[in-house]
Amino acid sequence: MTRADATGISGSCPRVPVRLLASELVPGVAEAFGNLDGSMRRDGAHWLVIRREGTITICEVDADPSRVLGDRATWTHPDPNTPGTYCSPLPGGAMAISGPETVTVHEADGAVRWEHRHGGRSHASDSSGACTPDPAGRVLLVATAGPLDPGRPYAGDVCRALDLATGEVLGEHVLPSRVAAYEFQGFPDGRPEVLLTASMGQDGTLCFLVTRTDGRLGVRATGTVTEACVGVGSEGALVIQDVGGGYLIRTQDGTDEVLVEAGAVLPPDRMFIGYTPGFVDDRRILVVTAEEQWAEEGIHLLLDARTLRPLAELDYPRPPGVTAVPLGDGTWLTYDEDTVRRWTTA
Repeated sequence: MTRADATGISGSCPRVPVRLLASELVPGVAEAFGNLDGSMRRDGAHWLVIRREGTITICEVDADPSRVLGDRATWTHPDPNTPGTYCSPLPGGAMAISGPETVTVHEADGAVRWEHRHGGRSHASDSSGACTPDPAGRVLLVATAGPLDPGRPYAGDVCRALDLATGEVLGEHVLPSRVAAYEFQGFPDGRPEVLLTASMGQDGTLCFLVTRTDGRLGVRATGTVTEACVGVGSEGALVIQDVGGGYLIRTQDGTDEVLVEAGAVLPPDRMFIGYTPGFVDDRRILVVTAEEQWAEEGIHLLLDARTLRPLAELDYPRPPGVTAVPLGDGTWLTYDEDTVRRWTTA
């Protein structure tokens, strides 16, 4: 592992103005960014999942940078009072929902295509499952608690591959994680694998790369035992933020990990916050800093995507919040109450 050279955001790091590209009123977006499925990458696009007034709306971030959201679809929430559900868009405008005991695929018109009962979540109240189509769009990958076998030790949570058309179980892998909250993220360059993070609270977080090939479900650990705040980039690059705000790590297969501590690149008493580090493009990473984790405003920084050295402090028309969602195309999203804004550098 290499360490980034010490620099500071005061002094040599320039302030760079930002330019507003678009804004849109999106009721419920503040709550969405607090959920594991609130912002996700699927099939090369970025999506937002909004729960509001008994409905689920899945919105695609528009490929046109002069707009915020493009296509969207709304379903009646099948169980709005049950916490811990996780939604994902599917090919053809369908949606998958991972719930406490079932994974269900809903057609675009709301009809249920199939339901897979796993029954594992009832004994793991602190955990939550996740689901995603594989990059080929043929199977649904799910992460859930495993079955309980009375009289035997719990083997662990499981990752399954389900036929997207029928729900048939095509493969299963027992994970080393237990009682975890799961999240899937796709990569922006069409890689045949997806990232699965398993957050186990005080027991830390594990990261896996999951691949579905003919007759096989491959699951392998990636990077170090890390935190749940992970941004995905091209060629399998990951940027990982310490939940406590003390450091960032860039990791990628075939390259040395790069670690930068907050004290090496930030003024005294500042830390990384916001839980949404990510790649603005292949050259730049966007992170947020403040003096405390619960701050309502922060400083947004661009870092070199390979060395993690600070490049610029972003200069907004007014102080920004602590959530910034990089989109990988040179733009990023912020929100203020129910208004979502899309930015780029001026």
